[in-house]
Amino acid sequence: MEYLYYRLWQLLIGKSEEDMPPFGAMMIFWMVMAANIATIDTLLHHFFDFGYTPKNKNEVILYSLIPNFIVLLFNIFYFFRRREKIKLKYENESKFKKRVGNIVLFAYGIISIVLLFIIGNAYPIK
Repeated sequence: MEYLYYRLWQLLIGKSEEDMPPFGAMMIFWMVMAANIATIDTLLHHFFDFGYTPKNKNEVILYSLIPNFIVLLFNIFYFFRRREKIKLKYENESKFKKRVGNIVLFAYGIISIVLLFIIGNAYPIK
């Protein structure tokens, strides 16, 4: 996960100010992780009848915010605050590793989003 964060950060460099690429990478990574959580929640709810079914709009909002807030806090403390250590760890990689890292990063992002929609359509929560 650190490496994917680092690759995303490096792709955003030059697009904005100095602190914005690591912050933007953290936010994009958070959105992809939120999609993964929603996918896992849908599968657990469908196959194991495990999960909470909200009754009204306020419960839906609360049920959505709690896991996303936890993931956001994790990203802030694990990635954003440790960005210099992560940069030092991966900054001397070869061109081949950069290419492979970019391919893995884009594949992870695309697969995460596509799976969210496929599983959401195949197993709707009633």
